[in-house]
Amino acid sequence: MPIMDTEKVMQDLKKRFSAPLEEYYKRRIIFWLDDEREFEDKLDEIELDGVKIVRLTGRNSFAVKKLLNRDDPTSNYLVYCPIEYENKEDNWLLDIQLYSEEFRADLISIWMDDMRIPASSASRKLVKQYKKFFGSQERRAKTAALLGMMNRPEQIHLAVLAVLSGSRSLYPPDILKNVLTAGLRDNAVYQEFEKYGAQDAFWKLVSRFTGFNDEAPNFEHLACHLLLTAATRTLNAGDLAGLERFISDPHQAWCYDLVSDWLHSDEKESLRPIAQFVEDELHLKQRFMNLPVESLWYTECFPCIHACIIDKIMQDICNQLIDVETITQAVEKRRTCTWYGDFAPFYDGALQVANMQRFYLEHAASFHTVEAYRIFQEYTSDYYSMDTYYRLFHMDYQKSLNTFHGELNERFAQVTQVVEGFYVHGFLDKLGENWTKACEKELKQYGGILEIPRQKDFYNEHVRTADANVVVIISDAFRYETAVSLAEQLKRETQSQVELGAMQAVFPTITKFGMAALLPHEKLMVEEHANGTLSVLADGMPTDSVYRDKVLKAANPKSIALQERDVTKMNTEQIRALTTGMEVVYIYHDTVDAASHVAEEKVFDACGEAIQELQNLVKIVINRMNRRHIMITADHGFLYTY
Repeated sequence: MPIMDTEKVMQDLKKRFSAPLEEYYKRRIIFWLDDEREFEDKLDEIELDGVKIVRLTGRNSFAVKKLLNRDDPTSNYLVYCPIEYENKEDNWLLDIQLYSEEFRADLISIWMDDMRIPASSASRKLVKQYKKFFGSQERRAKTAALLGMMNRPEQIHLAVLAVLSGSRSLYPPDILKNVLTAGLRDNAVYQEFEKYGAQDAFWKLVSRFTGFNDEAPNFEHLACHLLLTAATRTLNAGDLAGLERFISDPHQAWCYDLVSDWLHSDEKESLRPIAQFVEDELHLKQRFMNLPVESLWYTECFPCIHACIIDKIMQDICNQLIDVETITQAVEKRRTCTWYGDFAPFYDGALQVANMQRFYLEHAASFHTVEAYRIFQEYTSDYYSMDTYYRLFHMDYQKSLNTFHGELNERFAQVTQVVEGFYVHGFLDKLGENWTKACEKELKQYGGILEIPRQKDFYNEHVRTADANVVVIISDAFRYETAVSLAEQLKRETQSQVELGAMQAVFPTITKFGMAALLPHEKLMVEEHANGTLSVLADGMPTDSVYRDKVLKAANPKSIALQERDVTKMNTEQIRALTTGMEVVYIYHDTVDAASHVAEEKVFDACGEAIQELQNLVKIVINRMNRRHIMITADHGFLYTY
C-alpha cells in the first residue's frame, strides 16, 4: 500500500518541477524510483502540467534513452522506474540518471530523508533490513544525531548498535563496553539486538576488532578473550600458557586500548565485575601467585593482581625477606593503577616496612655515640624518621581494618609483629640504651644537657626577645617527628619562611611540667597538696590552664591565652577584638594528648589530625589575626608502641 496518497505525490512533484533550474540546465528530468512498485497502478492518476510521463518496463530502456537524448531533448520528463538494478552496467539510462534528479515516495525514502542518509542502493538496503528498528520516530532521531554527515553505508549498522546499546557515539569500543556492561548472562541489550535483527552485525563487529570468533559466541567467553588479549600487552608470553584460545595476538593493541580507556574512565567500576568473573572463571589469582612480583607490575585490568602483589610482599616480610627496592618499585608502579585506592593502606604499609628496613640497614653500626648532644642532633636530623615510618605504618594498618580483604587483613596483622621487632628492638632499645649512657652524668650534675637549648628558657629566648608581635601555638604531646611533617607541609602550602628547631623538655616530660616551662618565669617550683597531687608554680603563681593568661600578663600586660577550639569558631571581627594590641598571644591546642587519654591506639591518627588542624590554625592567624610571626611548639612528646 502506498505510504503517500496520489494527490500528495502530485503536489511534491509539481513543487519539484516548478523549482528554478540550475545554471546551464534547460529542462528538468526526474527519475521516480519505486522498486517496491507501490505506485505502479496509480501512475495513470498523475497529471503534471508541462511534464511528460514515461514508464520503464525493463524492455524499453533503449527507446526511452533515444526519446530523451534524440527525439525530444527539450521537454520536462518524469521517468517512472520500478526496476532495481543489481549492477550499474545493466542500467542503460544511468548516464541520464546521473545528471537528472531522483524522487521517491516510499516509507524508506522518507525515513532516509529525515535522517539525512544519502540516497544509495546500499544504504536503502540496510534501512530496509532494519525496518522494524526504524519504525520508531525516537530511534530515528537518535540515529540521525549519531550519523551526522554519514560517509559510509556501514555506519548504519553501527548506528543501530549504538542506539540499542545506549552509546553516545559510533565508536566501536563504546558500543562494546555498553553491551558488556549490561551483563555476561541475560544481557538485555543483546536481547534488543535480537529483537531488531542486529545480532549478526554485532558479532561481526566484535570479530573484526577483537578477533573473537566462537562458533556459538557468548559474553562470558568474549569477556575472557577481551581481557586476556589486552593483558598480553603487559604480561610475559608464558604467563598465560594454556589460555591461548582466549588470545588473539593481532588484536592485542585494539583490546588493550579499549580496556585501558575503560579502566581510566568514569565508568571503570562497570568493568570490575567483568574482570572479577574472568579472574574466577580462569583461576587467575592462583596463576598470578606463582609469578614474580616484577611480572605483575604493569598489568591492571584484574583487581586480583593488587592482592597478589601485596600478599607476596607481605609473605616475604613475615619471612624476614624484605627487598627494599622491590617493595618501593611495586608501590611506585602500582600507585597509578585502577583500583589502587582499595588496596592503598596495604601498599603504603608495606612501603613503610621497606623504609624501616632501609633505616635499619643504613644504621646497623649506629647508636654508639658518646656525647649526649650529638645523639640529640642525630635524632633531630636523622633518627626521627624511624618514628615517622612507625607512625605512618600503624595509620595504614588502622585504615586497612576498615576494608575487608580476607587473607590480606590477616597477613597485615602478621606484618605488625615484624614491625614491632624492627621498632622496639632494632631502634628504641638501642637508641634508648645509647642515650641513657651518654646523658647520665650531665643529667645528674646539671639536670640537662648543656649544649642543647632548654624548654624552660623558651619564653626568655624566643618570646621576650621577639622583634614583632608573636603568636605561640602550643600543641600538647606534638612530638618532633610530627613537627617535621608539619614544617614540610607549611612550606608547601603557605610559601612562608619556616624554620625547625628542637629543645630538651623539663623532667618529668608530662603536660603539667612542660606547659609551665613554656610560660614566663624566673623560677619553677613544685607544690604538693594534701591529697598528694602536685602543682607547678611559676614565680609562685599556679600554671594550670585557667591561670596561664594571668601568668602571661604578669610578664607582659599585652598578652592573652586562648584555646584553639575557641579560635577556630571565631570570625575575623571576634578574633581581632581579642587580639588587637596584644604583643603576645598563646594558643593552646590539644588533639594528640587528648586522644591518648581516650584510646591509645588512636594516638597516631590524632597526629595526622593535629597536623591538619595546626595548618588550619596558622592560616587563621595569618588571615584573620593578621599576624606574621608564629611559633609552634609542644609541652612534651611521647614514646608509644602498638
